[in-house]
Amino acid sequence: MPPQPTLEVPGYEVMQYLGSGARSTIWQVRDVRTNELFALKRVVKNCRADARFVEQAVNEYNVVAALDHPAIRKIYKLRRIKRWFRLKEVRMLMELCGGKTVQEKRPTSVAEVVRIFVEVAAGLEHMNLRGYVHADMKPNNILVAPDGRVKIIDLGQSCRLGAVKERIQGTPDFIAPEQVLRRPLDGRTDVFNFGAALYWALTGRPIPTIMPSKAGQSFTTDVIVPPPEQFNPEVPPPLSKLVTDCIEPQPSRRPAGMGEVGSRAAMILRSLKRRPDHGKIT
Repeated sequence: MPPQPTLEVPGYEVMQYLGSGARSTIWQVRDVRTNELFALKRVVKNCRADARFVEQAVNEYNVVAALDHPAIRKIYKLRRIKRWFRLKEVRMLMELCGGKTVQEKRPTSVAEVVRIFVEVAAGLEHMNLRGYVHADMKPNNILVAPDGRVKIIDLGQSCRLGAVKERIQGTPDFIAPEQVLRRPLDGRTDVFNFGAALYWALTGRPIPTIMPSKAGQSFTTDVIVPPPEQFNPEVPPPLSKLVTDCIEPQPSRRPAGMGEVGSRAAMILRSLKRRPDHGKIT
């Protein structure tokens, strides 16, 4: 087993190493003056190819600075570290959020899935109203704390409404057709990503998307997605319909925005809560 990495941060006591991601490590730190606990994300540029990970971290900080919603993880500070006048790493001081992602711990009832996604819909609606698209909503970017609080994380691929990305960005199992085809992104892109993530949470299966599953394959627009109730009979028809509406290939055929999606999900949740087992997922 490789040795656990270490880190020193002026003004903070590094409490523990929490994990790692794309060119990044995350730590729990304590402000030595206030005793407050935070998460610190460190992104290091070791080669030219790492530049995009640093750029995404800076982008995430800038986007989150324009937002203020309890379902979106806060970022308090960004520090750029240079060596020989070149940016070598960034460190972000973030809200410390305990718990596991939906990917790590899939909910055991349909009602709990919908409760979580109602909160996600509210956070995404806030982003869209502030002029941003998350553009990478997926189960691994939804954090659920032990007390049930929900946090949307990883806004590194977020962009302004109407943006056209220079390259294809997104996660293949959840990516919207307009992301693959590099067309303008808007709130309906988040609607698609949201629907694909909700489909996975309800069924344990990813949807087929137009993104090729193997290198060398061409894009396909002939994608048929079975309704989620086919794989999970506990999914009520209104919820199945909401999911399939969200993952319509044509943006114009999806719900107009996350406000509509959230309202429909909240109505479904009220109905599910009246069921004795809340739609247990086996």
